[in-house]
Amino acid sequence: MKVLLVTYWAYPHTGGVFTYLKILQSRLEEMGHEVEMLAQHPSLAKYYLLKNGMHIDKKPFLAKAEREVRLRFERDQIKPTPWMLWRESEKFAFELVCREIAFDQYDVIHTQDIISTFVCRMTKPDHVPLIATIHGCLATEWIASNEIVARSQAEREYLSAEEYYGSMSADFLILPSRWLSRSLLNFQVNHPRSYIIQYGLNQQYFDKISCASDSSIKQIIIACPARLVAIKGQNYLLKAMRMLVDVRKDVVCWLIGDGVMRNDLELQTEKLGLKEHIMLLGNRTDVPQLISKTDIVVLPSLQDNLPFSIIESQSLGKPVIASRVGGIVEMIEDGVNGQLVEPGNAQDLFEKLLLLVEDTALREEQSREARKHALTIWNDSIMIDQTIDVYEKSMKDGGHSPLWEQEYSARLNHDFPELGGAEDVEDSVTALKGIVTDIVAMAPVQDVWVHLIDISGFVLRSMKSDEDGSFEFQDVQPGNYELGWTRDLKRMMTKKITVTANPITVDVMV
Repeated sequence: MKVLLVTYWAYPHTGGVFTYLKILQSRLEEMGHEVEMLAQHPSLAKYYLLKNGMHIDKKPFLAKAEREVRLRFERDQIKPTPWMLWRESEKFAFELVCREIAFDQYDVIHTQDIISTFVCRMTKPDHVPLIATIHGCLATEWIASNEIVARSQAEREYLSAEEYYGSMSADFLILPSRWLSRSLLNFQVNHPRSYIIQYGLNQQYFDKISCASDSSIKQIIIACPARLVAIKGQNYLLKAMRMLVDVRKDVVCWLIGDGVMRNDLELQTEKLGLKEHIMLLGNRTDVPQLISKTDIVVLPSLQDNLPFSIIESQSLGKPVIASRVGGIVEMIEDGVNGQLVEPGNAQDLFEKLLLLVEDTALREEQSREARKHALTIWNDSIMIDQTIDVYEKSMKDGGHSPLWEQEYSARLNHDFPELGGAEDVEDSVTALKGIVTDIVAMAPVQDVWVHLIDISGFVLRSMKSDEDGSFEFQDVQPGNYELGWTRDLKRMMTKKITVTANPITVDVMV
């Protein structure tokens, strides 16, 4: 079987989708299947096929895409906001890129998000089946992070429609949790060929990782393995740690991961007087080994689907304290193999932390239950067998026509629910500019890629710094964004920025 795995997101990157793809690819290849992957390059400047080595620069397609998208909006008498125009242009540029790829050589196309699913529906041959695994609900992340307040009524309807068409574009739909299935029903996603297939890990691998405590360490080690982004809720963990340190001085918390919230969390750590108790370890390649040396794992997410960090922790026999949100409630039996807390409630989190820190017997009992649960539930062989079963069903049935027949541009109709219920926002835009400077020579740097990214990870604008190191994005709407830049097209640096109605200057170092 020849399988093409496709994602809009950059590959490799930090997060559950990357972990899932690594497992899926390696296990399929072990079984003798041919696997190729199409993804966005880590530089965000191109798409590439990982094995074939084919690289396609995005820039030549973006200008053409924006012209076409503007014409479509005009034809349908829709006045898009810049944010909507840029997202649609980015999406259509991906579609143009996909037209350059011979999809007909594959037996199955397996996409990993609503963007790549919709794009592959528009570009794949009719006879090649399209399977989609949706790993989360982007629209509700805007609500959970409260970023929805920055989006207008039309934009909220746009997000709602995007969730529907992205999910319903697949011939077969795979969802990792029952919670996600219920969430998508809010956006009218009721796919007739939908399957719940939970994630899994190689439990034999985790058997080999030593979980023995280091006798030289006299502290209770708490770990939070997650991207440093607002939706993961680390700021509430720091507040809880402040309360915990007031009671117990022998605790330390490892924040494992990186992201745009790093500077904010460093400042919060200093402000709370926690520099001796909080360690920001950044991105690591030895996360399971790190977790194996800890006593408690915490995931204070505001929204999450089926986090691999919990699966890894339970596979290592660690009790997990996590928010009572999303698919997490399907992973933890409260008080048995871990603890559930209210999202955004630092007091509740502190009390559960203190409980496990002070009650060694309870902590050890929940550790044993966590490992038992992992052996029963989180098995990658089960995940792979069920996924291949969907592949075989799809190949037997052949490619199907879409489950919807509306035109591409009809996604903005008012049949879709408005998100958030917030009052409409003012239609204002401003400029975002800056200078790229070499941190050693302290001189401006030309030809550095700079990207404006929204909170869902969508690339809105991309440009290179000019001969003076300058870059400028016009017509940026107020809200929170991520600024990403890369000099060598490999390592991406990021910074969180807040745009108001006034022009903003953000200088970056390389």
